[in-house]
Amino acid sequence: MTTRELMLTPAAQIPTQRQRWLWDGIIPLGTVTAFAGRGGEGKSTFALHIAARAGAGELTGDLQGEGTPTLIVSHEDDWGRVMNPRLIAAGADLAHIYKLSIGMTVDGSTLETVPALPLDLALIRQAVETTGARILIVDPITSTIDGDLYKLADVRRALDPLAMLAQELDLAVIAIMHFAKGAGNASDKIAGSHAFRDVMRSTLLFATDGDTEQRILTVDKGSYSKSQGQSYAFQLNSVDVPTDDGEVTNVAAVQFLGPTDVSVSDIINRTPGDDEGEGADAESWLKAFLTDNGGSAAAKQIMNAALSDGFSKATMQRVGKKLCDKSSSGFQGSWTWTLRQGSHQGSQGSHLPEPENYENHGENYGAASFDDEEPW
Repeated sequence: MTTRELMLTPAAQIPTQRQRWLWDGIIPLGTVTAFAGRGGEGKSTFALHIAARAGAGELTGDLQGEGTPTLIVSHEDDWGRVMNPRLIAAGADLAHIYKLSIGMTVDGSTLETVPALPLDLALIRQAVETTGARILIVDPITSTIDGDLYKLADVRRALDPLAMLAQELDLAVIAIMHFAKGAGNASDKIAGSHAFRDVMRSTLLFATDGDTEQRILTVDKGSYSKSQGQSYAFQLNSVDVPTDDGEVTNVAAVQFLGPTDVSVSDIINRTPGDDEGEGADAESWLKAFLTDNGGSAAAKQIMNAALSDGFSKATMQRVGKKLCDKSSSGFQGSWTWTLRQGSHQGSQGSHLPEPENYENHGENYGAASFDDEEPW
């Protein structure tokens, strides 16, 4: 029997606290963060990258310098063939990583299954307290929900207790989610009830920029920081990993590249060929604008002026890649476009951003090499 009673707590008796971070300004502690995108965009691999960096104490945030354990709920990929090799490629210490599953006995036989929310919340708590984990990755979060994913009540019944547990234990929960097909508002593409977006206090969206083949991460929702709207680029590099059976398997590993002016929304709403008619005019406009400004200008200044003159953002981004070299002042810095010498000959632009652009700032974001000056 369930009973309900009134609970009143004077606000004066609730102590104030500073928001704490797993990854400063991007992934908060004590709440749920969504990693959302279409299949194959690298969101799961990036989550493992985060686990590896946290395990090494390399993420800038409140746990920096600590060897942070991670719990992972995942049944879509085989652990021996896929998960462990990916973690090794990311440089993870496997002693800090734990597979979390539930043993369910039916008619005398024990089966392994994923946790069900909120049914197995006490077991998840036990796992956190036993391992000292500060990160819980659930891939995908929908696999833990027993109910209609498009009904607000079913989703809230599952996720609200998980969010409360994260708050109580100062735990960063990373929930892997999928996009529905089609264009439109990027955050509205997350499949399932709008309750998913309501529960998440931070949402990171993932997509592939077809012009550069780089993966883009955009902070679509950041309730506790000023990072909302910022985007970052990374690559998935192919890595050979020796396996315990004496063979070699090939998996992907993240190479983080830093901030970019391309967003996930730009990518999913980009129509191939939608700017062919204005491309030549845009090139002439950009050359003239930059020449009038001494050869370079801030990306935001260029984009605002171009939009005012009737050019689309997608067109200017493509023309900018063709005609300009792009540089950033550093991690979370602003971008500058500089007219490339010889651009009137139609030379090809550099990818945005190239790793060497960051070496000049002491920021070479390799997949397995990080130093004290890097943003991780």
